[in-house]
Formats: sequence, C-alpha cells, structure tokens
Amino acid sequence: MRAPLLTCLLLSSVPACADAPITPDQLEADGVLRGTPRQQSDQASFSAPRGAVQRASVVALSSVLATQQGGALEDRDHFVASVGAIHLHVRADGIESPRPVSFRWIHGDQAIVVPGTLETSGALQHAASVEVRPHQVGPWRVEVATQGSSAEPPEVIYSREFTVE
Repeated sequence: MRAPLLTCLLLSSVPACADAPITPDQLEADGVLRGTPRQQSDQASFSAPRGAVQRASVVALSSVLATQQGGALEDRDHFVASVGAIHLHVRADGIESPRPVSFRWIHGDQAIVVPGTLETSGALQHAASVEVRPHQVGPWRVEVATQGSSAEPPEVIYSREFTVE
C-alpha cells in the first residue's frame, strides 16, 4: 500500500510535462530557463564556448555581361560565335572586406575557373573574362563561388546564364 501512495506523491510533484514546448515567458534574457539554478563556478559548462559575435550580412551582387572590357558597357544575354571574349562586370554591395571567390565559366561539361576577389564598390568593376571559340556555341553559365575550405565546399553565391550563337 505504501509503494502506490509513494509513487502517487512523487508524480504529483512534477510541475510540467518534460516534452512540453518552452515558451518565451519561461526564459531569462540570457536564454536560461527561469527557475533553473545557475551553474556554480566549480561546475563544468556543458555548452560550447562562445566565440566572437558574428554579424550576418546581406551581400547583393549585380552584373553586366558585355563584349567591352571597360568604358560604356552594353549588357547582353546573347553573343555571336565570333565574339572573341565575354567580360563579366560585377557590383557587390554589403561585403565588409575583400572576399576571395572564383568565377566559373561553364559550357556543356567543361568549366573554366578564374580566381578573383569581390569587394564593395559603388560601381561596376571588371571581374573576369572568358575567351570564346567560334565552335563553342550554345548555352553558357557564369557562376561566382566562395572559396571552400577543407570542411566546406565552395558555395555558389551568384549565377547568370547566356547564349553564344
């Protein structure tokens, strides 16, 4: 008789369901659950150490594909097969410091990779060029990709398609 009574007393002292969602009114300003005893200095922390605060930034890229390397530019999506070279001009907004990238010119199953750098500027800047041979007609794509690391592959942050006819 005592065991069922003891079990009943223990269960009645539980304040809430363990898998109920935590609501904002149950959290302190620093994210700790209200009513949770604070860790003492002699206790080990189970969370990862906090590093420097990182700000999220929005990077906006705009581009012009042109036959001109500089001067007055005419943005195009279609080029004749005898074009010679196509130049990518980029304006990057929201970059806090110069960022190494690669410009990938893709035609069919072939890619030409050109290393470069993006940096914030108030105007279009020549970023990369590709030589086009008369037989390289059809759809093309140019991509701007971040420099990957051993832990992360490169990420395509901008892509634009065009045609050589």
